[in-house]
Amino acid sequence: MAHLIKDITRFLNISGQSGNRIEVNPYTLSAGITLSYIAFYTAYDKASKSLNGELLKDFFFVRRGYDWTLKEANKVISLSGLTSLLLAFTPEFHHVQKDLLYASMGLLWTHSIYSFYSFYDFSLKKVWNDKLLKPLSVALGAAGHLLLSYSFFGKIDDAVLAVSTTALSIAHFWTMEVDYKYKLQVRPFAYLPFPLSIYAIYRALTPSK
Repeated sequence: MAHLIKDITRFLNISGQSGNRIEVNPYTLSAGITLSYIAFYTAYDKASKSLNGELLKDFFFVRRGYDWTLKEANKVISLSGLTSLLLAFTPEFHHVQKDLLYASMGLLWTHSIYSFYSFYDFSLKKVWNDKLLKPLSVALGAAGHLLLSYSFFGKIDDAVLAVSTTALSIAHFWTMEVDYKYKLQVRPFAYLPFPLSIYAIYRALTPSK
């Protein structure tokens, strides 16, 4: 996984390596991650199971309407925010962790506010009355938000923060996206956070390795 991270950042042409660190502007990295999800997630056609440039035209030129484009953008920023969060807990990006977490929080708060409006009209009652796993998913996401926000004002051990927020974020993602058969309904590129979360937790628990 460490080699994969280095290959991706090298492909984006925004890094220079020094030891185990990857020298990169965290906000450029987060922007690059966002663009990669647009390129490989938004452009993925479920019917043909391949990338389709027409979907990018639909997205950027709002050919399917503002509602479709906004919902696709919301998915992209949620995945970008999650990926940025997970990278912040890896040793390759520990030296820019705070700024990378800021970038992640901005994306994830935007995603949460838009989702709360789009799906629930800012109504907690509608959240409570949703399907079984949805209220749990919202609660998991909210807990992750609060814990991450608290870390900027209070002292939390790095390993505890990494493991807890990673677990809460991935649990939120999975519970929000599974269907009634508990099958994850996402496009292939959206599976990236799962192995990355394992790597982040492993490195948090074994910092000297």
